[in-house]
Amino acid sequence: MEKQKNPTIRQWIDTVKPVAFWILILAIAYQFANAILVHYVFFPSEMFFPLHRATGGIIHATFQGYVLLTIVTGFFLCYLGGLRAKDFALFSKKILPAIGLTLFAWGMIHAIPFLEGQALQINSDWDTLEAARHRFSEFFMSQLFGNALYEELFFRAFLISQLTLFFLKKMTSTPAILFAIFCSCIIFALVHIPAWLINGTSIEVILLEDLPGFFLRGLAYVVIFLLTKNIFVAVGIHALSNASPDIFANIGQNREREFVVVLLIYFFLRWCYRKWRKVEVENADTTGYKCMLITLSLVAVFTWDIVGVMHWLLEGFYIT
Repeated sequence: MEKQKNPTIRQWIDTVKPVAFWILILAIAYQFANAILVHYVFFPSEMFFPLHRATGGIIHATFQGYVLLTIVTGFFLCYLGGLRAKDFALFSKKILPAIGLTLFAWGMIHAIPFLEGQALQINSDWDTLEAARHRFSEFFMSQLFGNALYEELFFRAFLISQLTLFFLKKMTSTPAILFAIFCSCIIFALVHIPAWLINGTSIEVILLEDLPGFFLRGLAYVVIFLLTKNIFVAVGIHALSNASPDIFANIGQNREREFVVVLLIYFFLRWCYRKWRKVEVENADTTGYKCMLITLSLVAVFTWDIVGVMHWLLEGFYIT
């Protein structure tokens, strides 16, 4: 990983090497092809399960699938496209702060039931050693070093930077980044359609509930990436959202929104501390912060659960 003085998102995008348009399209198309292969060929054939079972679930089947996906996508982007670690926002100095922020978010989410006055219930997943091992394997191998890591690097770091560079040929910075964010979230949601179909989800539910829901999830991860300027924080929060090793059983849902709120609290407290200590704030990237604030506004609008409204409308339409 290359080291670089803490760049803003806009400054980082300016240093990213653009890939040829055909490589960009091919890489996106392969994500859809892989989603079909994984859910209709690889997992039904159980090709990843022998190693999963032989290691007691430590080398998770999902992790193996993402290793294969990373090799193929890496061939397109790094060998053919010539991309480097910094083109995926991978900076070694950001790892430790990301660990700290992820642990802070995990701790804050655990504090919510206590602050709401709920009785704390220990998660039953910790009752046996085997169950605990499975929970940790699911979080670390399946998510932190598998699904979450790959999806954040591809859908957030790669797509947002490359699509921004492409749109900059046609428009100014702010709309270019906003269009890139919108397209990356759309692609992120669409890639999950094969998983929903094989699980028997109806087309109506996919269109009115799952796709909007995953678009918002992608938007939440974008917000986290823009807020922190750290792709590793987005990876950590994504992993926690999918398979958090919760101590308590009564942790709430809609975690992406909760994590965004937690990080907003963190940045507000940091701002207050800097004001109190009269620490000079670095020159902000105006374009990046405009995009961040607009994205945050979108997330705020959707906090009253538009997906739930769609689900209610869908139920009413089919029941009546």
